[in-house]
Amino acid sequence: MVFVSKKKQKLLDIGYKRGESSRKRGIKHNYANNSSANTRYERLERSAFSARIHTSDNILTFRDVDGSETPVKPLRPRVNRASYVDRFKVSASSKVHPDLRTDKIYVPALLQTMMSTENGKHRLRNSKCRGDLVIDGVASIKWGFGWKERLKCTRCLYVGKHYKLFNEVNTKGKGRRSAKINIGFQIGVASTSIGNTSSRRIMNTSNIIAPTPNAKQKQANKVCAALKCLNEKSMAAVRKNLVA
Repeated sequence: MVFVSKKKQKLLDIGYKRGESSRKRGIKHNYANNSSANTRYERLERSAFSARIHTSDNILTFRDVDGSETPVKPLRPRVNRASYVDRFKVSASSKVHPDLRTDKIYVPALLQTMMSTENGKHRLRNSKCRGDLVIDGVASIKWGFGWKERLKCTRCLYVGKHYKLFNEVNTKGKGRRSAKINIGFQIGVASTSIGNTSSRRIMNTSNIIAPTPNAKQKQANKVCAALKCLNEKSMAAVRKNLVA
């Protein structure tokens, strides 16, 4: 008598032997229509996204331009595109982007590299242009305390590429690298009696755009886990020396 396990016996009961037809052969199955198959996902500009969001009983709903229901599902909005007319507008002191009036944190050496490189490219592209290169505040990209900026001309259509104005941490893993200033700030917060909420309040009152609470908390979790591992290794080395 051959003994088999319960798992194998169950497979033998529900299966069929080689050469025989399946027990489910000829049985028709009816499947319901998947409603998500007709759903389309679109990424709109921020202005169009805000115009189609409606609030009803504290519930956000997405509707069409005329207010009717639509099967389209919105994704995270993208930055508004500058129109052709906006590119020819000369930036006046009263039209400066609000973020450019704050105290941002830049690395001076990286800022110099961006200014000199873009000035050379601008002259090569249009040597007769007498416009000024200014920071495009609308296209600024925030990375914690760090920023990625680009320059644009106030007269011609020249727009430079984005430059990282912060130092990064050299890591071997995949994904976006962390900024040194973000990690250093969290190490300082972990060694003092203040927290992320108090430090964020200090930054905002100092006219510095502070990182979002969610971003600071994610960075704090990584830094605290690394500090815990480092302290455990240090304590193990101390105990080993005492025993020796």
